Amino acid sequence: MTMMQQRRDYFDALDWVAHLATEVPSQCLGLPTPCDDFDVRSLLGHLIGTARRGLATAQGNPTRGIPHVVTDVPDAELAAAYAQLAVSLQESWSLLTAADEVVAPWGPGTAVAAARGFTVETITHGWDLAVAVGQPSEAPNGIAERCLSYAATVIPDRLRGSMYDAPVVGVSTSSPTEKLAHLLGHRRARR
Repeated sequence: MTMMQQRRDYFDALDWVAHLATEVPSQCLGLPTPCDDFDVRSLLGHLIGTARRGLATAQGNPTRGIPHVVTDVPDAELAAAYAQLAVSLQESWSLLTAADEVVAPWGPGTAVAAARGFTVETITHGWDLAVAVGQPSEAPNGIAERCLSYAATVIPDRLRGSMYDAPVVGVSTSSPTEKLAHLLGHRRARR
């Protein structure tokens, strides 16, 4: 996959999640999500944190001090904060080539590899958000199908149990986005 396509997928993922976030009613912020660690509010905080780490990565800044879950954004501003970050991310990532070296939160690598990791994370948590609040949960434009072609290489075994759960097995779905979520250990009906 070319950097142009990978960037487009990342940008479409950001836009999809930004749209999902604008559709979250305030009364749903306390609902559980398919990701055990998060309710809807903390999931939005995590998505903002992931976006801030993506922006720092693209700009060559350290990501270590960026919280896993951002808590400094008021509830009423969560969607707008994410949408603003999505615009900034697209501007910064547009300046990178596939071979540019970056340092993502999980380590150094090429810009295209980092964009893959951020795309997988964004799509998976977009699915979590959509499922939690009853919105359509299939990512647009075939992004999830493309993510499935490389996701196993983006999620090394060393991150299982810390950043990602074990893959969900024995659950059948035809949805590429749900298959991607299962690969990262997320499921609709939690144990």
